[in-house]
Amino acid sequence: MEPIKVAFCFDENLTVPVQATAASLVDQCVKASAHCEIHCVCTSVAARVEESLRQIVTARDAESVLVMHSIDNPYADSYEVRDISVATYLRLTLHKLLPEVDKILYMDVDVLVMDSLLPLWEIVLTDYVLAAVRGTVNLADKWEWNSDRPYWHLLKGQRGNYINAGITLLNLAEIRRRSLERQWNELAKQRLYYQDQDILNITCQGAMVYLPPKYNRLTYMEGSEYHRLVDEGIYTQEEYDEAMKAPVILHYAGDKPWNRYDTNLGKVWWDY
Repeated sequence: MEPIKVAFCFDENLTVPVQATAASLVDQCVKASAHCEIHCVCTSVAARVEESLRQIVTARDAESVLVMHSIDNPYADSYEVRDISVATYLRLTLHKLLPEVDKILYMDVDVLVMDSLLPLWEIVLTDYVLAAVRGTVNLADKWEWNSDRPYWHLLKGQRGNYINAGITLLNLAEIRRRSLERQWNELAKQRLYYQDQDILNITCQGAMVYLPPKYNRLTYMEGSEYHRLVDEGIYTQEEYDEAMKAPVILHYAGDKPWNRYDTNLGKVWWDY
């Protein structure tokens, strides 16, 4: 069986969270009799975590592989906002950094894997660029709040289909074929509020596969607030129920459990 190829992109501020994410990833792969090929794309300072990460991976599965890519960030001068560093743009380098890889699962390092990723990994993207879960930006009040941004007209066709890019299955071969890097480099010069997530939503319209929310369960939303995504037709009731009861990936996109112990579902993270 082909290993599940995963990419983490981070800087020195996230060397602890990436260890928890990697541990949960390998644990679930082992349960599914699968192995991982983990690519860590990081700044040179962050590369100090390599030994710890390697111990975490090999202790869980001797056949899983960790590959470190310590690089200078070509997007170092791009826009920073909402306390999210420019390391987030590193995912836009994967198609070039990994020329022999045609498909990879990108994951933010503020996530935990709770169940098998094999069904996600086995999705055939063909000529689609990516697969991801629709995000909360699609909610009417949030869309309206963003609508005055000078670039928002570029996302007009994405209303209702705007993705959260924290978990993204990327078709690197298609990204290369479409030469998307040129557009990405130009857009990275702009002050985009959602940074590289906006870039992906702008440039990949009409070329996305939409995943059920169990693959990107936002922990900061609970109950009626989270159910708004059903009320507004973004998720189905069945998808909502599945995400609440049996999430495959927990995404701590709001408050981080390493900053606040009382974060919703934070205890799960602290267990790792």
